Amino acid sequence: CKKERNINNLRLTLFEMELLPLIDFLFSQYGLLGLFIASIIGNATILLPMPIDIFVVGFGAMGQNSIQVLIAGLVSGTGAAIGEMSAYLLGYLGMKGFESVKKKGVVSVEEIRERLQYKGMWIVFLGALTPFPFDVIGLAAGLIKYSPRRFFVAALAGKIIRYCLLA
Repeated sequence: CKKERNINNLRLTLFEMELLPLIDFLFSQYGLLGLFIASIIGNATILLPMPIDIFVVGFGAMGQNSIQVLIAGLVSGTGAAIGEMSAYLLGYLGMKGFESVKKKGVVSVEEIRERLQYKGMWIVFLGALTPFPFDVIGLAAGLIKYSPRRFFVAALAGKIIRYCLLA
């Protein structure tokens, strides 16, 4: 188990080494457009957290007034919601793509799936608002064929509020 954990840590490290320079480049060279693209990339990674929050906080810190900080939150939140659609799409395409993940993840998806049927938009909104692994909610929403429009709107609202607060 320890060897498997070390291999997974190595994979995550290699993954971050490839994407972090790209995100940093987009952020530093293209400003808000770079932040938007970096937010899409950072939130499109399924079950692998990318530290896009650090870039949002940094971009917000560079803002000279509250309007610029709010714009940074809106831009990154919108990009994040678009990126989160990748988990929804994977779930929508079926459970087979997700079965290769550990059984614990499958159990979590089943629990969230049951909850989404009753309190869908609130769960998506609150999940997007928190640092909770939101991909699990996206996968579950896709699995139960939850309305993509409702999913996106709730994710967008949660991500925008989250990133405005971070910025």
